[in-house]
Amino acid sequence: MNLQQELDERRQSLRVDMESERIKIAWTDASGETKYDDALCADLSRRGILIEYHLPFTLGELLDITFNHNTDKQNAIKAQVCRCQQQNSENYRTALQII
Repeated sequence: MNLQQELDERRQSLRVDMESERIKIAWTDASGETKYDDALCADLSRRGILIEYHLPFTLGELLDITFNHNTDKQNAIKAQVCRCQQQNSENYRTALQII
């Protein structure tokens, strides 16, 4: 599969609008320290997730994402940053591929 076919398939994947659901994120910073915070989930698809957060992430960075934190419906995934763009002066939109 070439890059264009892969991009076309991603665009055709059903996306679930998460209505900015609050999620927990965890990642390891450049100094090796694990960081935890809240972020917003903008949408979710079979292969990826789009989040909004006040700081940028770098391409390839790994994040642990937890939905429904501290509930009986808690579910966690691991994802890798594939794009991060500044949305406005306060937020970045980060696209992650679920791994």
